[in-house]
Amino acid sequence: MERYNGIGVPCISTTHKLEIVGFNDVAKNMFGRALKMSSMGEKKIVLTALINSNISNFLSWVTNNDQDYIELKVLCHGAVKHFVANFKSVNQIDSFGNEVQLYNFCFFPLDSYHSLNKDFNLYRSVYMNSTQAIYITDYQHNIVSINPSFVNLLSRSIKDVMGKNDGMIYTQDSHARLQELLATLATERDDVSERLECIRRYPNGEPEIIFCKVHINVIFDEETQEKQYLHILDDVTQQVSIEQSLSIAAYTDSLTGLSNRMSFNEKFKSMYDSAQRLGEKLCVFYIDLDRFKYLNDEYGHDYGDLLLKHVSERLLGCFKKQDLVARVGGDEFVAVIQSDEDVECFERIALRAINELSKPYTLNELHYTCTCSIGVSIYPDDAVDQEYLLKAADSAMYIAKQNGRNNFSFFDLNHKKTEDEHQKIIKIVEKALADNKIIPYFQPIHDVVTGDLVSFEALARYSNEKKEILPPSYFMPSIEQDVLLIGLGVTIIKQVVTQLRMLESHGVTIPISINLSSYQLLSEVIIKQLEMIALRFPQFVPLLNIEITETLIFENNQFVIVNIARLVECGFRLMLDDFGTGYSSIYSLKKFKFETVKIDKTFIDDINSGNIEDQTLLNTIISLVKNLKLNIICEGVETASQVAFLKDKHCGYAQGFFYSEAISKAKMHEYIKKHSKKETFLPIKIPMQ
Repeated sequence: MERYNGIGVPCISTTHKLEIVGFNDVAKNMFGRALKMSSMGEKKIVLTALINSNISNFLSWVTNNDQDYIELKVLCHGAVKHFVANFKSVNQIDSFGNEVQLYNFCFFPLDSYHSLNKDFNLYRSVYMNSTQAIYITDYQHNIVSINPSFVNLLSRSIKDVMGKNDGMIYTQDSHARLQELLATLATERDDVSERLECIRRYPNGEPEIIFCKVHINVIFDEETQEKQYLHILDDVTQQVSIEQSLSIAAYTDSLTGLSNRMSFNEKFKSMYDSAQRLGEKLCVFYIDLDRFKYLNDEYGHDYGDLLLKHVSERLLGCFKKQDLVARVGGDEFVAVIQSDEDVECFERIALRAINELSKPYTLNELHYTCTCSIGVSIYPDDAVDQEYLLKAADSAMYIAKQNGRNNFSFFDLNHKKTEDEHQKIIKIVEKALADNKIIPYFQPIHDVVTGDLVSFEALARYSNEKKEILPPSYFMPSIEQDVLLIGLGVTIIKQVVTQLRMLESHGVTIPISINLSSYQLLSEVIIKQLEMIALRFPQFVPLLNIEITETLIFENNQFVIVNIARLVECGFRLMLDDFGTGYSSIYSLKKFKFETVKIDKTFIDDINSGNIEDQTLLNTIISLVKNLKLNIICEGVETASQVAFLKDKHCGYAQGFFYSEAISKAKMHEYIKKHSKKETFLPIKIPMQ
């Protein structure tokens, strides 16, 4: 009876003949001397000696066991009290090794019983009416109790599950995980929670996998003290579905359906770790579409998006299912192959991708051809670090672009060093713009015949920490396709206008030209800045000339054409810079309203070369421009003989070290006074021939 000493009600153990063989301390205190055990050999006390009424009903109740409890009057220290009794028959082995049948009786004072019964009914009501599915298993994990919500959730009846192992309601993987959780309950904690897959079984036998949050507690049978497990199940299938949808959205590029950058980073790391572990190669293909921005600017983003979808489909066809293909930027894709193949195999794959992507696309009614540039890097040949391997492929891609696009290139360390230097310069320019260290210097332009000053050209300079003034050749190549070029353009425009205002305050008005590249002409920021100047300072419009380069690149770009038209409408005068070099076009002289053509220094250098063919080419260019009735400014004039040649050809105007290098704004007013007798300068006019 030791285990009953922790129970707060009287408990008595008897033989099947109701002879008292044991009792707990509560029974001893409550029933007093009536329970005093007789000495060895004496007749034992029979339980009925304590019963004060309804003994026949009591004996019938014990014999038939036809109800859970019975009300009795029991003698307590000579007084009679009311109890509710229940009992349980158990088999035990006695000290002689024989199996004997015992009855364990518990007596509940009537007032206490009603309180317990009330609590029991409350707990039972909660159990039966809970919206959570609940079931209880024994220590062997066989189901011993379920509530109605369990039946509703899993579509399984009491008959289907009672007495059966609860593994039947879980998928194989989830049941294995359940066993791991139950093992921790035995040694580490009293409850666990986990999301598991359960099997709902419909009447037609069709199974359905649902997700449940399963919470498990250890409980104990008060009578047997055996361990049991309380399982509470919450259906979280809808929540899991939402989470999966969000996960897909978070890890998938919504436009193309490829892995996005976040997904790429995780999968790339996994492949990198695997390649390290297995000693295999990892080949990274960094793919960038050539001139994709042109398609967006010319036809709109809908066409650009459609192209990206088609490109994605073709890329997937160039690689195997186990390979990683991701879109990591606007028009940038990365593919990764984990393989032990040789370099020739990777080269064939790159060629296949280039050939596939260069085939014509049908974008609604538009037939469009797009090429790509691919950079290739290989682990461990080019890098042993995951991040550097990706940067190596990116660097190789820029080599492919510099080699003419529609091409691929393997990583080259020397080129990477050059790229690193470019990135360093980009950071320097970014800081210089923020610190106002990018400033305009002004190179004078003179009349070839009279030698008089007629205007200036504003040229960007970088004033470094050592007070050195560095020319554009130091930083322009690194930012010519970077957004910093837009910021630089706005900075120079603002400072030139400030200088025009300063000169105006001294009674001087003189034209100053600024340079705009094709990249800057695409910028709405640049165009709006100039339109704002035309609105606020209309007196400066005739003085602020626009030098344009690289016309061959944009002469069919409608977006740039519209922007140039906006500048002309504001009244700005256009100059064609670097005429005769790679990106200038004779056709552009007709298409755009240029008033002045600047002949590049390379042709001026030929004046003193003695080469008849070179001089003939220069004469042809001069004649062509004069016949179109356009002004001529010759760049890079350095000697008196060059000036004499240009004067003889009636070229009009020139600039170069013969006259002056570019000067700071502080020296402009002094230079104007020294080289001109007037303080009001008109825009350059076409000389009469």
